[in-house]
Amino acid sequence: MKRIIAITALLLACLACLAITPALALAQKQADTNKPSSTSKDFYHIVVTPGEDASTSVTINYHTNHPYSYILYADVQVESCVRNQFVKPVYELWSTKDIENTSTSSSFYTNGRFVCHATISNLHPGTKYEFFIRCGSFHPNVDSDTCFFTTAGKKDKWNFVAFTDFQSVPNSITHQLIQNMKEIGNNPPLMVCSGDMVDVAGWEDSWTWLLDNDAFRDFVYASSPGDHAYWADAKDRKYPQYTEAHTFNHLFHFPQNGAEKSKNTSYYFFYNNALFVSLDMNNSNISRGEKFDEQTRWFQHTLDSLKGTYQYLIVLMHKSVYGSSIIDSNVGKYIRPQWSPIFQKYNVDLVLSGHDHVYSRTHQLDGDHKSTIKNKGTFYLDMGSSGNKRRAVDTSLSESDGIHAKVIDLKTKELSFAANIQVTKKKMTVTVYNQHKQIADQFTIKAKRR
Repeated sequence: MKRIIAITALLLACLACLAITPALALAQKQADTNKPSSTSKDFYHIVVTPGEDASTSVTINYHTNHPYSYILYADVQVESCVRNQFVKPVYELWSTKDIENTSTSSSFYTNGRFVCHATISNLHPGTKYEFFIRCGSFHPNVDSDTCFFTTAGKKDKWNFVAFTDFQSVPNSITHQLIQNMKEIGNNPPLMVCSGDMVDVAGWEDSWTWLLDNDAFRDFVYASSPGDHAYWADAKDRKYPQYTEAHTFNHLFHFPQNGAEKSKNTSYYFFYNNALFVSLDMNNSNISRGEKFDEQTRWFQHTLDSLKGTYQYLIVLMHKSVYGSSIIDSNVGKYIRPQWSPIFQKYNVDLVLSGHDHVYSRTHQLDGDHKSTIKNKGTFYLDMGSSGNKRRAVDTSLSESDGIHAKVIDLKTKELSFAANIQVTKKKMTVTVYNQHKQIADQFTIKAKRR
């Protein structure tokens, strides 16, 4: 048996060497003239994102300094070392040197690297897989740690966890919240975030602290971009520096089914009986104009074409439609008038957002008013912060305004939140926890589709 395993490993290594395509050969040539700087890890920023149908497909994303590598993955229930399946990633030799408004102090500028992603299809629903990444030559010791992911199961009783605005990392709260939600949610396979994972997208140390940590392991992860995903540096906090979410798009590879001008930051995926849609509201030019309008057309076309294929509809968008008008006046001027009628039209169940760093949750709204019609209306949940950046409640938010059911001052109480969301055929139950594992809010969304 040991001999069979050894021969198999040798054949895989040979295949890896022989499988270098002309494109990879070109990447090798580029690497010779623009060699990535060395790092403490061979494979880093490893993230698993959902495929369009998360029951059968995921994408594994990572950065490396090796000119060629490959992924070995397997169903954990299948025994024997020869069970591993082999997949080659798509490579890009990348740095931010030639990007408009970049920062020369960013390690993404000075440390070029290979950005890799591989979409794995034809997976089994509701199945746990393990995988690791290996250097594509005769270096058996150059492997990543073993990681895990679990596919959606096409079932109607499940749960996922939601976060927002980790942002000011490193902090002691974010990793603790993630660990708490793993325990509370019994290791849920799906994590979603409504943006602002780090404070400045151009600072790689922040991404390393968040992504290359055991707390972040073993989730399938989906996020909308926050406005800080457009920040190359912190020199000018009034406007983002990047014209596109460059680091976000080179750390995460989401389904490429979004609006043409915002691919990878707008997208959708199916998870069990729910449809998740991510929207990009965060470039300074996106609150109005063609890119903004294109997303509204894309969203409506997508929902029209997918009618009848899901039970629950959940939207991820960073800026809160019914959040603070003082913190971001563009929301009230442009985003709310544009998107509230669209969410009303398609009877969205839940909109997850952040940005304000104040906790606010609306009643079930039909347009700008509390719904009085059975099976009609949308809940808007702004969880405020899953890190240590918090704000006090301002005068534009109130539990007596007929819109908001719950408003919490995070700054005064020094609280940070995450949610465990349980889904059945009859309802979604959203339970919001603070960093001390105490319940801060809970509400139920009754099923409107069968």
